Amino acid sequence: MRKLEVIELHHQFFDDFGFKFHASNLLFQKDFQHGRQVLFVHFVEYPDACYLEYNLGIRIHKVEEIIHRFLPTLSDYSDRSITLIQTPDKIGKMIPKRFVLENDGQLAEAIMAAEKFFVMHGFHWLDEMIQPKKLERAFAERKDKAFKTQNFVYNSFRGATLAKFYNPSDYPILRQIYLETIRQREMTPFTIASFLQLLNYLDHLEV
Repeated sequence: MRKLEVIELHHQFFDDFGFKFHASNLLFQKDFQHGRQVLFVHFVEYPDACYLEYNLGIRIHKVEEIIHRFLPTLSDYSDRSITLIQTPDKIGKMIPKRFVLENDGQLAEAIMAAEKFFVMHGFHWLDEMIQPKKLERAFAERKDKAFKTQNFVYNSFRGATLAKFYNPSDYPILRQIYLETIRQREMTPFTIASFLQLLNYLDHLEV
């Protein structure tokens, strides 16, 4: 399968920066005590062109373990879920969200451009965001609109939980903003009830 061959072209580079490939999930991963950094390489072939795309992700274990108590997800998904996934064009703007490739020469150029992006911007962003307080700030700055890489429900659940642990002074205000926005967007009664259950849990949690 050519997809695996293209992903394999990244192994040595990411390994040099401490990221190990996990074949079961097709991602590169670097573990920390309280979370992990992840890198996704997506390669899709079509008759007229191929597409190469990268995503950078951060997982804070404590946040994911809590929110999935209140979300209707598969039993093992909480072990794999990512707190925030971001596209390169939102970080360093050196490379596009997606490369459109017509030949192998363009593939080699795209991978070289991606490696330059990671060295200059991507790895730094990952190191910043693995710090929970900085990740919480990123969520708080977008408190009334979701990141494009995740739906607003997940955004709100994660934002409120991050605020409780890492920005407790602003938590009462932020929790209300997340709640009001979910209500304004006319989410299902089940979603609103699940979010209220999460907030009740957080409100009474000693941190």
